[in-house]
Amino acid sequence: MAVEDISRVDEILKRIKELESMYLKVGVLSSAGGEILMIANVHEFGCDIKVTNKMRVFFLHNFGFWTKKDVIKIPERPFVRTTFDSNSENFFLTGEDLLGKVIEGDLTARKFYEILGQTAADTVRNFIVNEVNSPPNAPLTVVNKGSSNPLVDTGRLVNAIDYEIVGG
Repeated sequence: MAVEDISRVDEILKRIKELESMYLKVGVLSSAGGEILMIANVHEFGCDIKVTNKMRVFFLHNFGFWTKKDVIKIPERPFVRTTFDSNSENFFLTGEDLLGKVIEGDLTARKFYEILGQTAADTVRNFIVNEVNSPPNAPLTVVNKGSSNPLVDTGRLVNAIDYEIVGG
């Protein structure tokens, strides 16, 4: 009597190797362009801007006052890191569920990353729009924007959140 191997180990290992050949990037990607990358980094990590006399003249001309500040401090508002820190369990559970489908052959490795990437990007966008409120904008910024949401003005930052599957 011949023994038949029905374990599907080779098939499963192939799917796992395919998963391992790829990874996911989520956030404001380099393809978004230099200006929005700079804006995203300033908000994610904060920034100190040295005030020059040229800037003082700009403030006087546009806002009616001569600033005496030597530094304008843009506070850190970590939208990517905080989103992942506060949602890591949900991402893990979603990934675990999808991984089971890949192993069973019901989902391709690429589709695994597409679903996980879209989920993560949507979560970051939602966080920016609905959860970031601290530190608040400076009063002058609120007046200029017409809104107090620190990370939403024109929608460029929210719309720049994307994902990319690398490899495969």
